[in-house]
Amino acid sequence: MDLESGAGLLHRLTSYEPGRRWDVPVDDPRVRHDLVPNDPGTRPPPMKAYHGLPAVPLPRELPDPGVSATSVLAGQPAPAQPLDAAQLGRVLFLGAGVVRVAERDGVTVPFRASGSAGGRFPLEVYASTRGVAGIPDGVHWYDGREHALVRVGPAAEGGTSTLVVTGVPWRTGWRYAERGWRHLYWDAGTLLSQLGAGAASAGLRPRLHSRFPDARLRTLVGADGIHEYPLALLCLGDGEPAVAPTGPAAAGELPPVELPLCTAAQRAGERDDLGPAWPEGPELPDVPAAESVDEVVRRRGSQRRMDRRRTLPRALLDWPLRAALRGVEVPHWVAVHGVDGLSPGIYRWPDLERPVRAGDHRAELLRVCLDQGLAGDAAYVVIAATPLAGLDDRGYRDAQLAAGLVEGRLHLAAYALGASASGMTFVDTEIPGLLGEPEDLAALLFTCVGVPGYRSRRAGDPGAPAAFRPVTPRE
Repeated sequence: MDLESGAGLLHRLTSYEPGRRWDVPVDDPRVRHDLVPNDPGTRPPPMKAYHGLPAVPLPRELPDPGVSATSVLAGQPAPAQPLDAAQLGRVLFLGAGVVRVAERDGVTVPFRASGSAGGRFPLEVYASTRGVAGIPDGVHWYDGREHALVRVGPAAEGGTSTLVVTGVPWRTGWRYAERGWRHLYWDAGTLLSQLGAGAASAGLRPRLHSRFPDARLRTLVGADGIHEYPLALLCLGDGEPAVAPTGPAAAGELPPVELPLCTAAQRAGERDDLGPAWPEGPELPDVPAAESVDEVVRRRGSQRRMDRRRTLPRALLDWPLRAALRGVEVPHWVAVHGVDGLSPGIYRWPDLERPVRAGDHRAELLRVCLDQGLAGDAAYVVIAATPLAGLDDRGYRDAQLAAGLVEGRLHLAAYALGASASGMTFVDTEIPGLLGEPEDLAALLFTCVGVPGYRSRRAGDPGAPAAFRPVTPRE
């Protein structure tokens, strides 16, 4: 990977290192130095705005198929349900619906069903519909607050309804500057894990595509490639995705703030063709009992406190990791702090017999995770990382997306089985040493899994989010 251009340059210039605070930009003219992180005066709105376009309210009674979260994560097929307005609305709500709200500095902040780094929720979801009962064929933006579809463009060519996930870089860059480009793909992975689980539990056979004609997708949804760009597709079935635009789409409103380094990284990986769907991986033969996908999503939250005095049984490491990594080839490691029957140490998955570094590494994990308490309090920490040498600009995108997908599945598996989870950032330059790997290794994402220190507030219904007060992380 070229570290002087495209995604490689972004990776290098946004890597954290000892001696520089995470919110202080590197001394390089290619990153912006005129932006103040978390400035209330420049806070971007939490979602796009459209005016005067037709909208279709989605049914607020969600048709829960009753399929367990664990059977979906295991890859077991579910009975097919009709794809109508209610079922499509259910799938969208389980990924991108506004399920909770909190007050911050006198502002009501919406929280989506899927997790997001720093609570920034920098994604938008569009539904390109074909033959969905109760929804006209067309390209629709999902309004997660009103639980409605706003028609932004004409029906696309292609026979299979498809969800398009886009990223708004300034929405996460407001807090994390150019490093927020990575967060777009992490968050897209967690969102897709829940969209995919919702669709699979209804027997809709979701198919994930991360390689697609970027310019065509921008036209399809009205993204300009600077303030918003497509990240992934989820085709609801095996047919040809409905993503060939037949006309322009309305652009909607977004703050006109550009992060040029992010724009360059995104453009460097563009392509003109549709790649194959991601592999699903083999079905897992053993499926522990759990509540339905819908119930697990409603209970799921990004845990901010874990009880380090308590351990998890080994089964709550083995099964969630096998389910989360099904079909994913990105390398993963596990830092074990408190798992019954497994000695503390750092292991390279799936070899849990021989640690690459034995011993208690809580203090080291805490340090490399910028002193965020969960890194030391979790029962175990899952670390996604991959050598840069084997990646190109598009492959780097895919690796970040895969790490986010694994994190999202780990969240679902952990909550389904009584544990909790939360994503975590890190000091990049410290990770090769932590894992005993060469310097070329690029860390992607950390996921902490442990015993919850409190119970998350259950999510509200479509159009009626639950009010809650965010828990302060342990120092």
